[in-house]
Amino acid sequence: MSWEEMFTILRAGGWVMFLLGTIALILYFTAFDLLFYVYKGNLKEKTESKWLEWIQHPERGEGMVGRIVQYAQREPYDAETIRQRFEEIRLATVTEVGQRMVLLRTLVAAAPLAGLLGTVIGMLGTFAGIANGGIGDTMEQVAGGIKEALITTQTGLMVALPGVFFVLIIKKRLDGMAAAIGRLESLTLVSKTDVE
Repeated sequence: MSWEEMFTILRAGGWVMFLLGTIALILYFTAFDLLFYVYKGNLKEKTESKWLEWIQHPERGEGMVGRIVQYAQREPYDAETIRQRFEEIRLATVTEVGQRMVLLRTLVAAAPLAGLLGTVIGMLGTFAGIANGGIGDTMEQVAGGIKEALITTQTGLMVALPGVFFVLIIKKRLDGMAAAIGRLESLTLVSKTDVE
């Protein structure tokens, strides 16, 4: 498909295509940013023996887990302080991503609705063409209205469908991060209790 054909399709969809383009841009930027965030760091590595070593010797910690352990065990610390620090870590990581997921889900829901708006506008153009009654112009208006309706509907669905998969992938990874932080907190508290 050439650029000229693409612009012709965009023009045929009317002003709703610009709305859909804006939604798509924000949706995919947010999705890729969240994907990058949830996949960075070493929280996905389930090597508890290494985690236990870092908990015993926080200065040896590496990556995100190392920073979490070092922060949680910063002096002075006791069991309650460790719990509070892990709650801060959850707020700074999991909760922040959860709030940004609200935006992502909203955009995924908005894309087909914007496509539906284009469908309604296109069908109104179709009915206006039929109401005008002139034979030559009527067929052009009807065809143009139907084309606008179908293009915006298709575009709205094409924008939203990959977004649904992004939401599922990010949610799964976010749940894994929350579980890993919870497990790290438990190991740290058990280690602290053993030391005492």
